Amino acid sequence: MAKRILSTLLALMMCLGTTGALAAEEYSLPIAEPGTVELTYMGSDSWCPNVSFKDGLPVQNAIEEATGIKINWDVYSSDLELVIQTRLAAGVNLPDITEIPPFDSTIGVYRYASNGVLIPLNDLIDQYAPNILKLFEKYPSLKAACTSPDGNIYALPGWWGDINEVVPDYIMIRQDWLTKLGLEMPTTPEQWYDVLCAFRDQDPNGNGEKDEVPVVTLNLLATKFFMTGFGFPTNADWWTEDGKTVYYPVDSRYKDFLAWLNKLYTEGLISTDIEGTQRQQVVAQDRAGSYCHDPSDWLAGFDTLCAEANADCDFEFVPMIRGENQEEPLMQKRNSIWRYFGVTKDCKYPEEAVKWIDFCYASEQGQMLYGYGVEGLSYEMVDGKPQFTDYIMHNDVYDPFLALRSIGGYPCYAINDPAQAYLDCFKGSKVETVGNEYKGKMVEPFPTMLGTQEESDLYSEIWPDLQTYLEEMFINFVTGSESLDNFDQYVENAYSMGLEQIIAMKDAQYQRYLSVVGQ
Repeated sequence: MAKRILSTLLALMMCLGTTGALAAEEYSLPIAEPGTVELTYMGSDSWCPNVSFKDGLPVQNAIEEATGIKINWDVYSSDLELVIQTRLAAGVNLPDITEIPPFDSTIGVYRYASNGVLIPLNDLIDQYAPNILKLFEKYPSLKAACTSPDGNIYALPGWWGDINEVVPDYIMIRQDWLTKLGLEMPTTPEQWYDVLCAFRDQDPNGNGEKDEVPVVTLNLLATKFFMTGFGFPTNADWWTEDGKTVYYPVDSRYKDFLAWLNKLYTEGLISTDIEGTQRQQVVAQDRAGSYCHDPSDWLAGFDTLCAEANADCDFEFVPMIRGENQEEPLMQKRNSIWRYFGVTKDCKYPEEAVKWIDFCYASEQGQMLYGYGVEGLSYEMVDGKPQFTDYIMHNDVYDPFLALRSIGGYPCYAINDPAQAYLDCFKGSKVETVGNEYKGKMVEPFPTMLGTQEESDLYSEIWPDLQTYLEEMFINFVTGSESLDNFDQYVENAYSMGLEQIIAMKDAQYQRYLSVVGQ
């Protein structure tokens, strides 16, 4: 035990010391003479349909011109996790920079660092990444999320620290249907029930058929966003309350919440499309009354999707739902972390790789390319500020956000989404209004931390089966295939499968986070 405590203290001391000073010197561009350095990046392809980084998009071409480094894009739109796992397991002919599986957890970073696939980046960042160091200073939680328990940084995460200030993720409702039926915006579970019944029974789409779907969801699990109406202080899975780390599926308030959802489902108020495969089709058919959950930029997307069937379609963002006599819950920001990426042992140019990451991830010029695209194509400078061109704001094919992505903007690698560029994309729209309304009012997400070997082993052993059980029981309780009379047994089963150990692990990681950020 003493040995373990000493090891932990040493690790924390290393955490506090690594990349602690802005030591890196500014580098000049290009990073390398054109034609001398090529790097391979393995990861996700563009999130814009029918567009690929392999095609040489304008933003990526501009990055290559600025840095002098050619990137060979080994990217995929499907089966990516399996492809990367196979390549990394082989351990030969590795890409220079790679995303790190498994994507639904952080355990891969330690796994591939311990077997030598990933190289430590501490010294490289300290010497060659001045902009990343500045980012660490601005966002201590980012530095904490990068720092392994041994004090090393083996990978960086996709980071939504800035943009999440203005992108709430919650529930949307048809304001035009509320207006048509003479209804107020619902703010409590009881009001929601009444509104959903009206959507079901009073033909708000006016086609003479009872085909409305009051609640459409990303998937049935997404209906958990209604939880704030049942005493939960936030809309998140994990949070701290009274100094304790809390996980909502075994909280005492959860049973009442499940009973309410079951009532909605049984009465035909929630879509039976459990996997959400038909959700966009239902929106496009002018049949969706509300939607759980996606970020607020979908407000514009859903209006556009529904426009052919109903030009007056008006999805609006819903205020936080709360119960009677309940303090207003706080909206938690989306998780700031999206997939880690690191430099492999086969990289012949680690210095140049880290400089390229630094340029894309955190430099001012890289952020302009990332968020605004290419000057003259996607934006012009007007009175010293970037202003999007008609190619972005009035594109015949894409909404502004996708128009940017169609030329390589807001890519899915080295993610550090700038908030202002996002708001400018939706200037004058309800998306901008919602972003400004919630800015500064959302609480930080439960921190993501890299695990120790013991934690990674524990997570691998317990979490997959436990997560499956919790999610399956949620669906069973909501659809009625499992009686809520069995709720206590469900909680007992969850703990017997190791939930208490997972909660303890999360709490230990939270305490490490507080130590790293100096709280």
